[in-house]
Amino acid sequence: MKYLPLILLLLIGGQARAQTPVIDRCGYDQVMENLEKQYPGFKAAYDRDYMKSVKGFQVLPRKINIKDTTYFYDTIYTIPVVFHILYNNANENLNDSLVYNQLEVLNQDFSRLNPDTGNTRSIFKSRAGNTRFKFVLATVDPSGNTTTGIVRKSTTLTYFNTNNDNIKFTSQGGDNAWNPTKYLNVWVGDLQVPNQGNLVLGYAYPPYGHPNWPSSSWVGNNNQGVVIHYQIFGRNNPRATGALVSSRKGRVATHEFGHYFGLRHIWGDPPFFTSGCLVDDYLYDTPNQGSRSNFNCNLGANTCFDAKDDLPDMVENYMDYSSENCQNMFTRQQVQVMRNVIKDYRASLPVKIEIVERMRIFDTFVYNEVKIFARNSNQTAVVEVTNDELLNALTLNVYDASGRRIISDLPIDRNEVMISTVRFAPGIYVFQLGRNDNKKPVKTEKLYINKS
Repeated sequence: MKYLPLILLLLIGGQARAQTPVIDRCGYDQVMENLEKQYPGFKAAYDRDYMKSVKGFQVLPRKINIKDTTYFYDTIYTIPVVFHILYNNANENLNDSLVYNQLEVLNQDFSRLNPDTGNTRSIFKSRAGNTRFKFVLATVDPSGNTTTGIVRKSTTLTYFNTNNDNIKFTSQGGDNAWNPTKYLNVWVGDLQVPNQGNLVLGYAYPPYGHPNWPSSSWVGNNNQGVVIHYQIFGRNNPRATGALVSSRKGRVATHEFGHYFGLRHIWGDPPFFTSGCLVDDYLYDTPNQGSRSNFNCNLGANTCFDAKDDLPDMVENYMDYSSENCQNMFTRQQVQVMRNVIKDYRASLPVKIEIVERMRIFDTFVYNEVKIFARNSNQTAVVEVTNDELLNALTLNVYDASGRRIISDLPIDRNEVMISTVRFAPGIYVFQLGRNDNKKPVKTEKLYINKS
């Protein structure tokens, strides 16, 4: 989301629509305008700090063809989480099992270990990334006492107001944050305002500094953290019924954790009366998208047309509003943003930082993950590599039917290497990948190149 607080809204139809569920946009627009009025320069400061988190990227107002999405992450960050469960009745006092499976969902989604990675369309597979974040329940509280990382507190409030963040303050019926520079605080409670028809599924504050405060003071502010509506907290929460069924996989938390670590929505959050195709999230491995998905799973959606390398909307992305059955990935540049946020704004948050020596030995299974295929429609052959460890370790040779080598030692240094076949005569060609160190062939594919 673009400005704080970052709020995900699902409107349940009001009197004019009886009980018909209605999906509506986030409420951040008005909040952003209010903050700009209260603190002139807020929007410009937010953009400046956001651009720091994407430093090193090519920043353009429109999307460009992905050229190189190679990043190497040798560090695993272990992040302590404390869940504040606020309840007015027994139904809101969620069982520990939902906390545990919510944590499991977060760890799978942020590490690209979720069981539905196979649903990522082939055009986006090479763009999917692994944050190397590990979320754990806090084991020691701010006073040094042993804790389960789960705080339960009864409240007299029947719901929590997202406008005043009262869920985060004991004096207002909520529960005080644990030191936000040392813990990732997650509050869970009833966010539905009676008789108003708006149900807030979750919201989060980004880590950036206020224009009138140093960055560290905002990161340490007690509003920092994530808030989740109790009905959609965790995976297969039985309270998620009706219009909430599309949000039963625990991925509202994944979405809001993404905001907490600095991500925007992939469609760029255009202001009213502005074409969404003219704004951007400044990451070129998320296709240009004109508007959010409407809690559906429309694989045919393509809300913006790009003359070069036009791609459909990335409904697989956790930072869209697609159905959770569709969502299954962060992109590599989204991963880079989040890891930069850890280093630049939340450096004291991890309780453990592990430097991992990456494996350099590859077996047949790993090499079989490399795909070689033809796109005859645009006269291109593609070598697709999803395992970054193979980059710069392989070269490609191409032979025609007579055995004559027509391409020699082409380095495989990107996740997608495109080979023009415009000058190839129609026929069968052998594409052979070999290791750089000993030239040993590790994968061979025969492709039929057809000009028609």
